[in-house]
Amino acid sequence: MSRPRLAFLNIVVAIVGVALLIYTVQRNGGWGAIVEGVASVGWWFAVVVLLGAIRMACRTRAWMICANDPQLRFTDAFGAWLVGDAVGNLTPLGLLASEPTKILMVRTKISTVTSIASVTIENLFYTASVLAVLLTGTWIFLQHANVPPGLEQVSEIIVAAVAVAAVIGIWVARARPAILSRFAPLITKIAGRADAPAEAIREMETQIYAVPRWPLARIAHVALWEAAFHTGAVAEVFVVLRLLVPDITLTETFLLESAGRFVTVAFKFVPYRLGIDEAGSGAVAAVLGLPPVTGVTLALVRRIRIIVLNAVGLVLLIKHKR
Repeated sequence: MSRPRLAFLNIVVAIVGVALLIYTVQRNGGWGAIVEGVASVGWWFAVVVLLGAIRMACRTRAWMICANDPQLRFTDAFGAWLVGDAVGNLTPLGLLASEPTKILMVRTKISTVTSIASVTIENLFYTASVLAVLLTGTWIFLQHANVPPGLEQVSEIIVAAVAVAAVIGIWVARARPAILSRFAPLITKIAGRADAPAEAIREMETQIYAVPRWPLARIAHVALWEAAFHTGAVAEVFVVLRLLVPDITLTETFLLESAGRFVTVAFKFVPYRLGIDEAGSGAVAAVLGLPPVTGVTLALVRRIRIIVLNAVGLVLLIKHKR
């Protein structure tokens, strides 16, 4: 996509997102209530930012285990992660922007084959962990909440999506299709070469399909880091909600986080998910018997946290280009 078209698309999506944000805020108490809620977080916001950084560090460690290359140091991988997340949030390309950016950021540290394969593998582990969170959250949601027809349909869609993803995962593990070979032009572009040897692409696919044959300890190690990422997310939500609703429970916290994870995955193409996070979080809070303004405030606090960490990523990107 050309830069002018991408910029135009960004502007259109941003305008729609801002309109949805304004509508959601006005519908749930107005800006005064939202600002008061965000201000009540106070210095605890530093803890929220710290938890956000720790979560990124967890996925960075998972990525490093997938790469299994001593040349990829934590500082380099974590910096690449911050930059990739910033680029992915700022454009409607989402993962199509963030993951290649991480690969480009570490191309002087590890081979392109290893970087592409390891990023792909880590994303597969992450996807599996997200599906587990969504399935658990949906089950708890249906058990504990008076779900209106609209959200019940969304819950059914989530369950169906998890089932479809599981079937696809089993099929891929058994059939081992040459998926990367079909994306050879994109891979050559990422690698910065006029052509990519077929052997290199086959090696990437070999590394990816070798995951089921990894030692159990290595698989468990990656899975534990992904689990730590989600634990950090629940902790982040709990910190904010305890300041807004002192009697909040861990079940309600987990439900709001799982709903937020669904929005993150489903609307990754929307820059910063403007308005969508707030609308979704407010709706889930209402179903749980919480004030909708609480969900909207939670989403805004987390958005500000994302902006802070993305600012660090952009600074690293500027330094890298120099």
